[in-house]
Amino acid sequence: MVDFFIEGGVGMYPVLVLGLVVCVASLRYMVDVEPLRLRLVAVSGLALLALIAQATTLNVAMVCKALQHASELPNQFLVGTLFTGLKESSRPAILGLTLLSLALIFLTIGAYRAGRKELRGLRG
Repeated sequence: MVDFFIEGGVGMYPVLVLGLVVCVASLRYMVDVEPLRLRLVAVSGLALLALIAQATTLNVAMVCKALQHASELPNQFLVGTLFTGLKESSRPAILGLTLLSLALIFLTIGAYRAGRKELRGLRG
């Protein structure tokens, strides 16, 4: 797990923090189905997507910069370096999208519970 964070670079920390905020807000919505929480989840989820894109783009740019100055390497090492760098560049996306997927699962359960609560109110 430590290697995963090191490979992902500096963008991993804001992605982790905001991803946890989205997950906690979604979990709280799942528990109490308070509609006001959906705004926080929606806006912070969009911010998380922007952070994922920014962190991944920054990592890809750093790989390109490293390859730009690696002209003395043989071609077979350039390809390996490129694919290793692209693999490491995907780390913020993997972390952020995993947390976002977990938050969406919590929201789905909360939406189901809110619907059942409304149905009970209409019947009773």
